[in-house]
Amino acid sequence: MYNISPLSYQPSTNMDWFTKALFGGRLIENGKIDVITGVKESTLLNLLNFEHTLLQPDGRDCAWTPEQVFKLSEKEVKIKTYKINLEQCIDDLERKRINVMLKPGAKNTELPEALEEATMQMLAAELSSEIESKIFTGNSAVDANDFDGAVTVLSASTEAVKITGSALTKANIIGEVEKVYDAIPENVLVKGLEFDTVKIYVAYETLQRLKMALASVSNQVIATAFTIEAETLRYLGIEIVPVKGLNNKTMIAADITNFLLATDLLSDTEEIRIGQFPAPHDSKIFIDGRLRLGFVIPFEDEVVFYN
Repeated sequence: MYNISPLSYQPSTNMDWFTKALFGGRLIENGKIDVITGVKESTLLNLLNFEHTLLQPDGRDCAWTPEQVFKLSEKEVKIKTYKINLEQCIDDLERKRINVMLKPGAKNTELPEALEEATMQMLAAELSSEIESKIFTGNSAVDANDFDGAVTVLSASTEAVKITGSALTKANIIGEVEKVYDAIPENVLVKGLEFDTVKIYVAYETLQRLKMALASVSNQVIATAFTIEAETLRYLGIEIVPVKGLNNKTMIAADITNFLLATDLLSDTEEIRIGQFPAPHDSKIFIDGRLRLGFVIPFEDEVVFYN
């Protein structure tokens, strides 16, 4: 029997800084990608998915024509270990905290009064941003210490549904989004529409072009295919998700359960420390820590890659 790896996570079981840094990121916190915790080293993920229909025509001839019920993914998630080694003058940190609190829109992200807590919160925000970029642009061929992100994996894939794309502009963006939507496999689309798990990932620049196209009077006839719900833009029910790392020539359509970020964030043995150096260097604080990350797409044939 196969060991089916869990596809859910419980942020409450992790340390506070991990919860803020990883699960507090916009991409993960809002359910735009799935996470597997407790992965300490590179390992195979044994995942099952239905491959064929279960019902077959019965010719009443006692014939036995078995079909494979499941397809098995044994993709390896390659884990990379990262460390955090930082030091900073306390005065500089204080100025940074004040600047963040005074910037436009700061009322939505007010920092704690304590400098230590504020520093950790700023660190968590930056760390979650870096993790998001790695999920899409990580490339071990460029940096051996990095894990392969979505673009690297899908570029080399022989199974993904690929669409040859072009630079996305105000004039062509709506038609190109339609191509991606049309290429989503039916089984993925059915599940994704029912549970709101299929997303079309785009660059922020691409989202900007799309909004410009929808704002044009000449496009109002076809813009009815798009809807906006609480700042969320959808095309025929599929959410358009802007992410860091993608360029304005790339779009990816996938189910979030097929986009897996693996991490070791599970116990209190992994932690980050913030402290003050002893005199005469007590005007500086240090921050150190470590974590492990990896990314995998178990079923590449269920992903649309526009590039």
